[in-house]
Amino acid sequence: MAVVLRPSTLLPQPIPSSSSSPQSRSRSASGLRYACLVAEEADVTGQLFQAPYEKIVGVVDCTVLDEADILKNLQDVNEYFYVSGIAVLPSFRRRKVGTTLLKACEALALQWRQRFMVLRAYEDDDGARGLYSKAGYRVVSRDPGWVTWVGRRRRVLMIKELPIHDHQLEQ
Repeated sequence: MAVVLRPSTLLPQPIPSSSSSPQSRSRSASGLRYACLVAEEADVTGQLFQAPYEKIVGVVDCTVLDEADILKNLQDVNEYFYVSGIAVLPSFRRRKVGTTLLKACEALALQWRQRFMVLRAYEDDDGARGLYSKAGYRVVSRDPGWVTWVGRRRRVLMIKELPIHDHQLEQ
């Protein structure tokens, strides 16, 4: 069975935001570039009356951000490509859907001339961390240990530097 990847939403222009959250301010400051990429089941024979959302097997959000806490881990850039919300239906896991979604994110990051891809993963999620490590991400920091005292799971910050050349960044 094949998986088809398509953009669900592409917003290349800045969107005005009335929110005062740090993430909203950061997104608006960098000129929001956002995409929701969707992996769909390609083989839907016999399912002619299936609603489009019923074919979705995976999804990921991508955006360009400029948060200072992340930028301190990156060299010579003022923004980065952030990957979040990656999810694959349990019945489609271990079938390269997650890998396909990450590759599509990387292609989009290169198209948007981004040098670094950044994501967060739960420290104890070996499956996700294995997927990201195989895709070239490396751990650069961890949440402080005290986050577990307040009932949160500890996360790691993972970064991948893209093979982008200076002339691509200047265009």
